[in-house]
Amino acid sequence: MICPEWQKRQVVPPLTKEVWYELLRLGMDLYDVAYILENGYDCPSGKRSKGIIEKCIRRRNKIIKVVVELKLSRRGIEYWKLRHVGEYGV
Repeated sequence: MICPEWQKRQVVPPLTKEVWYELLRLGMDLYDVAYILENGYDCPSGKRSKGIIEKCIRRRNKIIKVVVELKLSRRGIEYWKLRHVGEYGV
């Protein structure tokens, strides 16, 4: 499987059904997630732990939020794990 990249690290698909359903409900895929990470702005929300990044982008009259976590594979390769995708009103 070919995954998109952001900051020279792959954005890997989520392992939980909930995140897959969030993507499906919004009609998004991993390339949309990578686009938001690249072109979005830092979300004005509470602090997250180190290695967790939130990016937001405005689409129509909604805000799309993407949350990813920097992880390390067993082979020692860093990658972004998708944790959450959400949409809320302005």
